[in-house]
Amino acid sequence: MHQALVDVGVKHIFGYSGGANLPILDAFHDSPIEFIMNRSEQCCGHAAQGYAKVSGACGVVLTTSGPGLTNIITPLQDAKGDSVPMVALSGQVPTGAVGTDAFQECPAVELTRPCTKWSYQVACVEEIPAVINEAFAVAMSGKRGPVHIDLPKDIMTTILEGECLDLMSVLPTPPPLDAAACAEVVTMLDRAQAPIIIAGQGAIDCHEQLRDFAKLANVPVTTTLHGMGIFDERDPMSLHMLGMHGAAYANYAVQSADLILALGSRFDDRTTGVVSTYAPVARAAEAEGRGGIVHFDIEKTQFGRVLDPTICVEGDCAEAIAEMTQLLQKNATPPPKRAEWLGQLQKWKKDFRFQYSKPGPKDEGGDGQGVRGSIKTQQAIEALYSHVDTQGLHKDVVVSTGVGNHQMMSCQFFRWTHPRSIITSGSLGTMGFGLPAAIGAAVGAPEKQVLLIDGDGSFNMTLNDLGTVMEHQLPVRIALMNDGRQQMVHVWQKLFFDGRIVATDNTNPDFVMLAKAYGLEAFSCESEEELPLACARLFNAKGPSFCEFKVHPDICLPMVAPGKALDEMFLFGQIDVSGEKANMQMSGEAPS
Repeated sequence: MHQALVDVGVKHIFGYSGGANLPILDAFHDSPIEFIMNRSEQCCGHAAQGYAKVSGACGVVLTTSGPGLTNIITPLQDAKGDSVPMVALSGQVPTGAVGTDAFQECPAVELTRPCTKWSYQVACVEEIPAVINEAFAVAMSGKRGPVHIDLPKDIMTTILEGECLDLMSVLPTPPPLDAAACAEVVTMLDRAQAPIIIAGQGAIDCHEQLRDFAKLANVPVTTTLHGMGIFDERDPMSLHMLGMHGAAYANYAVQSADLILALGSRFDDRTTGVVSTYAPVARAAEAEGRGGIVHFDIEKTQFGRVLDPTICVEGDCAEAIAEMTQLLQKNATPPPKRAEWLGQLQKWKKDFRFQYSKPGPKDEGGDGQGVRGSIKTQQAIEALYSHVDTQGLHKDVVVSTGVGNHQMMSCQFFRWTHPRSIITSGSLGTMGFGLPAAIGAAVGAPEKQVLLIDGDGSFNMTLNDLGTVMEHQLPVRIALMNDGRQQMVHVWQKLFFDGRIVATDNTNPDFVMLAKAYGLEAFSCESEEELPLACARLFNAKGPSFCEFKVHPDICLPMVAPGKALDEMFLFGQIDVSGEKANMQMSGEAPS
């Protein structure tokens, strides 16, 4: 098994020891593969995800049987939802004991089959090389994702005496690109007066081609959460991230566009709002035969899962973009200038920029329990980005996040310029993801500076992985936004549950003392005046560093409320959550 991993080019494995995986673990005593022990199997899985997201390579996890396997169900499901390539190897009781409720036995294949692309229990030692080759091929092909291989202990201790066996591949044959559909899309682009590109994670490996195509076709670009950085957000043609907590101008643009090109995006509910109200102008243009919604995806089963596109283009995004670019270059007429459309977008960007209010005298001390500082999370994140920007670190910094307000505010107040620069949990929204994912990113891209922006609620779930940071002296910079509560849920309780607050306040430790106990350079920041120095100290530390930003709780705006259309948002100034119950009003359809 170890040799098979070496042969497929594995450089790092994240794992945890146990009785059932001891035979394999023993092979790492003198190995070219670095084995990194996280502080729980869940952390191993998220670290492998961070490694894969930042490097583009396949993350690898090795756990024992029983709880070692069940503890990676969350990372496997997270990787499946976010299309992260990962191979998880789990020890298993000997084949003769399977089905007897032996110590630390569980039905590993049955448990992991729903949350993986392929799950398989090795049947004999002769098939191990073929199984491992297939596992990595499946994880990295098509719509990428996790694979699980179960390893019975007796097979792992069997001596290979005969020849290796071949397996029948489970990989489907990739379809040829539909060139006719690409030509139809180019024709629609020529007619469109208000087109837009939605760039999803599926376009992450062809970002340069996408940027060239968007400029050539004169089409603005918005991105999904995982697509941030595919298109440089400093470019005037960028509309930044769309969706529930995305840019209001991006949401208005999607609702007002007559042609939507969704490249490698799966129309997640957080990016569509209520589907029946999604893209009304594009639907009207579709009925008139001059526009609509075009869905580009490498996996055929994605088409029609959420909505019925006007045109489906199956295949690799890179091939589709290359084909359309070639057709545009052959076109004798230049692309439309679309001055009115582009002018409208720039007006929306100015009128509906991301905003927040600084804490005032009435906010001092806050309400309820926990830490309440005199800065907002948005202020701290702005200061962190300002340091990155002024120091010219855009290419050099990777940001990992937990899940919650700090995650969405990071999306809003950073300007994302390069792909694979944000490591976050999207589909599953896994709190606790941030720290282990940052560890994986630091291992997968040692030439980068890894910044973890986390919230106290999310950080509390996996803070034990500070032990891994300490053991390997990984230069992770941890910016903890501590508002003493699970603020996003707290706000929802105020907005949608008549202000009844249940189980959202956190009783936290002294985080600075905790970080120091793990050997990190640790300090706190709680005023606006301290922000520049705190950010510089965080980034300039020689080893791992930690800053606790004591922030005042706030609401993340814009916000598309549940059951509303994409352009029905709570905007800045429309909600006051400082009282016992929220005072709110909502924007209507896209303003002119």
